[in-house]
Amino acid sequence: MSSESPGPAPVRGVLDGIRVLDFTQVLAGPYGTSLLGDFGADVIKVEPPGGEPFRSIDNLIAPGESGYYYGINRSKRAITLNLKHPSARPVLERLVAGSDVVAVSFRPSAVAKIGLDHASLSAINPRLVYCSLTAFGETGPLAAEPGMDIVVQALSGVMALTGDPDRPPVKTGPSIADVTGAFLMVTAVLAGLRVRDRDGVGQHVSVNLLDGQVAMLANFITPYFRTHEPIRRAGGGHPQVVPYQVFEAADGSMVVACLNDTFWAPLCRAIGHEELIDDPRFATNPVRAAHRAELVPFLETIFAAGTRDVWLDRLRRHGMPCAPVFELEEALSQPQVVHNESLTELKHPVHGAYVVPNNPIRMSATPPQPHGCVPAVGEHTREVLSEFGFTQAEVQDLEASGAL
Repeated sequence: MSSESPGPAPVRGVLDGIRVLDFTQVLAGPYGTSLLGDFGADVIKVEPPGGEPFRSIDNLIAPGESGYYYGINRSKRAITLNLKHPSARPVLERLVAGSDVVAVSFRPSAVAKIGLDHASLSAINPRLVYCSLTAFGETGPLAAEPGMDIVVQALSGVMALTGDPDRPPVKTGPSIADVTGAFLMVTAVLAGLRVRDRDGVGQHVSVNLLDGQVAMLANFITPYFRTHEPIRRAGGGHPQVVPYQVFEAADGSMVVACLNDTFWAPLCRAIGHEELIDDPRFATNPVRAAHRAELVPFLETIFAAGTRDVWLDRLRRHGMPCAPVFELEEALSQPQVVHNESLTELKHPVHGAYVVPNNPIRMSATPPQPHGCVPAVGEHTREVLSEFGFTQAEVQDLEASGAL
């Protein structure tokens, strides 16, 4: 017997013992289920034979191996199941009966057609938390329409609020509707599990991308309905707060954020124009917003005359919120991101190490733990089905029939 003392016991994840059947595709659903897997859930990604199309959306890992896909799928196992094959139905029913959560991201008509609807699955397992993720909702005039991130950004008003006022609207750089949907999906599943554990029954929790983007407009919606004055895009600025925007220094871009009137006097001192502190045109944010056309060009001229580092140093010495505008490579290597361990590395047995975003939630006792790597198509089919009681012979028969 070894004299070495055993290492510390592995930390049990928050969702240890929870099994999630993941029928989602593209970005929002797969990223959301990966986050659940980080928390210890046994996430089983169920794909059609051949795998999800986004596995090959680019060739940045290897031919047919997508960097996009690798970035959002982790902490899960993968099986194949041909839901259109009649022999697959008993397999699906056994999987559902032994799971806690089902996550789907198809249009409502498709979900009903393949028997993945809530009514059908909750009849098999009344304790099931069934999470549907759609573009627009499961009912209503757009429910049957195909939807994706850029479409939702357009319909929600987010795109019209992004970009310069004298140029066409701009899609946000990240797929913000999808990523917001992923975070909302995690919240919905956790809330559903909380109620299931308290009351003993599951329920249908529903998230849609359109609602998520409308919710992001909270500080715009109430003022609009109060005044009925439409809010328009303000470029690198803010339609309600002035100055709170991007400015161009002589050698690069930076942001200056005068979030409230507390910061106005420090800003005036930092730029060497203390006479503006009590100027009635700029003394409070409402009047600064009303005189935006006078104030912003004045500040632009001042900042353009100096280098970015000099201005940032002066602004910080006066307590002003400010920052350089980083390109992606600068943002990911900055000391705070490194300190926060905002990125983590996973290792693929064939393609080696690759970097993904770490789980952004911190917990002192039960931290999330991204693990594993992107599973190959159907990599865990036999393993998973054996855990659900299928014999080796039964799995072979299902494979031969085309159900797997």
